Amino acid sequence: MFQTDILIDTSVLPSSIMSLRDDNFIDFVKEEAGHAAAALLELQGINSVKSLLMTDDVCAIMNVKNKSLDAFKNNYGYMQDDGACILQPGVKGNIEYLISLLKTKCVDDAKLVKSSKRNQLSSSLTITTNTSSTIRKPTSSILSDSSPESISSKSSNLSVAEHKSYIIDTLNNWCKYNKSKDNNERFSLVEGKDYFISLQNDSTGTLKCNIKCSCEKMDNIGI
Repeated sequence: MFQTDILIDTSVLPSSIMSLRDDNFIDFVKEEAGHAAAALLELQGINSVKSLLMTDDVCAIMNVKNKSLDAFKNNYGYMQDDGACILQPGVKGNIEYLISLLKTKCVDDAKLVKSSKRNQLSSSLTITTNTSSTIRKPTSSILSDSSPESISSKSSNLSVAEHKSYIIDTLNNWCKYNKSKDNNERFSLVEGKDYFISLQNDSTGTLKCNIKCSCEKMDNIGI
């Protein structure tokens, strides 16, 4: 059986597809799926990718008995003897293809955001500390709003819980800085989901911090 998935190529989509609205979105549909598909969406007030994907059955309108739909049904449907109308298979196929294409795009974008988040977290974990509990910036850094070269803990006598809170706050500041710098409002890192912190004393009594990314990369920090 022919696998229709091989027809799905999101590279044909414009980079701005997720932000297209109203006439711009309908123009895109005309180009990619045809005038009939565009007319079907326009009839239902579907004016963006989100509204299209949130509509349960785009073709269900063919079962609505209303004179305002007669022109569309006559042009793109088959009227049955019992009064029911069936959308032309080609038009239906174009709509289904478009929906599959856009769903794939959404899934790919979500994977890309997740991968980017993991890569940035992995980079942020390349940090070192000196004996005075100063987190310094080597090849990559965890940055605060003012982007200092180093961020010093206020006390070398912090409790384990306070050390953990300090590390989380530092990572949050780094996320906030990069969110603004990269203009990516969706970027964030959640402790316990995107990364995991483990604090414990070694045999010499030195407090050690293990930070593990959800991608399984581990960094060890002596505090």
